[in-house]
Amino acid sequence: MDGNYADCIFLQNCQGIHIENVETRNYNGDGISWQICHDTTVTNCRSMNNADLGLHPDSGSLRPIIHQNHLEGNRIGLFFCWGVKHRIAENNRISNNRQFGISIGHRDTDNIIRKNQIEKSSEVGVIFRNEPNEGRCPHHNLLEDNQIINSGEIGIDIQGETRSITLLRNQIIETRTPAQHIGLQIGQKVTELTLGKNTFSGLEIETNDLRS
Repeated sequence: MDGNYADCIFLQNCQGIHIENVETRNYNGDGISWQICHDTTVTNCRSMNNADLGLHPDSGSLRPIIHQNHLEGNRIGLFFCWGVKHRIAENNRISNNRQFGISIGHRDTDNIIRKNQIEKSSEVGVIFRNEPNEGRCPHHNLLEDNQIINSGEIGIDIQGETRSITLLRNQIIETRTPAQHIGLQIGQKVTELTLGKNTFSGLEIETNDLRS
């Protein structure tokens, strides 16, 4: 069931909704999705083993707060969809998702992603998606104080014409052997990237900068 139309919990055109201590599990779609919903808070929830997205803020949803949730076994744990702005996602555990831990892309700007534990993503821990043009890219986002552990291929992947991303004090860790993985990959057209005090452990390639 497509997350733009229905989900285990589905909200549209709402404001000021608070979802707490709810578990969504084994749904054939997204766990929790909200479309055109401002000031939504999702805290202390579990979204487990859903067919698609664990949490899905979408369609210009402003100022969501996503706090202390456990997102496990979905295709993508936390998916920023379209025009999600001024969001705080912090202190979440995001584990064993089948593609990405966190995916952010289409005009998702001015968000803070901090103090999350993102582990065992099958492909990428955190991906800034490649959008069709510069105007649709996820600019002005902050990623700080996250632990990204044992991602399948890449810890953090910044794609497309994305600009003004700040990565501070993130730990990108690989404990599996052999270590054939990339900590941070920077796309050819990425600009205005700020890096500070990020650490890498156990990786074959710490930073793969495709701009050079």
